[in-house]
Amino acid sequence: MSEVERDELLEVEDVMLRDIGGVLEAMETVTKYEIFEVVRDGKKLFSFRVRGLSDEELERCRDQATKVVKDRRLGSLAVPRDFNAAKFNSLMIYTATHDEDRKKLWDNKELWAKAGIATGWQLIEKVLRRGEKEAVMELIEKLSGYDEDGEATEETLKNL
Repeated sequence: MSEVERDELLEVEDVMLRDIGGVLEAMETVTKYEIFEVVRDGKKLFSFRVRGLSDEELERCRDQATKVVKDRRLGSLAVPRDFNAAKFNSLMIYTATHDEDRKKLWDNKELWAKAGIATGWQLIEKVLRRGEKEAVMELIEKLSGYDEDGEATEETLKNL
């Protein structure tokens, strides 16, 4: 191996080691929460913390919001029938809410009784207005790695 080839190999090795360090740092990044405030008529009513969601969490919310029926034509195979977008949005907010805030707000049995509901996501339906839900969904998407246009954050690749 010539000295030039060895130097080129060492340069590439340094870049690869630096990239691996960046990957490890990304894996260890602490979950980031941001506060969402519910303000009406200029008055802050309450706030709660939300975080971004993983693909698995989004899929779980989607599954819970999709009604599945057995189709006789397909040998009683369960097939998705109806998707409830409002339920999906509320489930996303419920899942993204910080555990402590979820217990105090959405899993509050007293509030459930007063609202006549049986689950945390239903309380979100009763408490948050459509525009408020939309705003918190945008915050969750931003924290999940999506920009304002709903596109995944683009990563720049460097040529070696």
